Amino acid sequence: MAEDDTDATRVSKAQAQRELDTCAEGVQIGSLRRLMGSEATNYTAGLEDLYEKMLAKLDSLAHLVEKTSAKVHEQESHNVKLRYKVAGYD
Repeated sequence: MAEDDTDATRVSKAQAQRELDTCAEGVQIGSLRRLMGSEATNYTAGLEDLYEKMLAKLDSLAHLVEKTSAKVHEQESHNVKLRYKVAGYD
């Protein structure tokens, strides 16, 4: 029974480690150390600045997609009107 608990614990730990590895993919150990060391304040401020710039870029892209989508909708509406005109439903 105790052996089953140990096996279950081992499997659970291995699964948790795989999930952590997936989340941390691309993150270097040195980067994680900077989050804990004396330079954590500066590093964290740098990350916050980076995230702020990324969010601004995403916001800009979202507005661009919104405008483009409106133009596509307008063009589709125009195409429908032309089809009706050509078909003689005018």
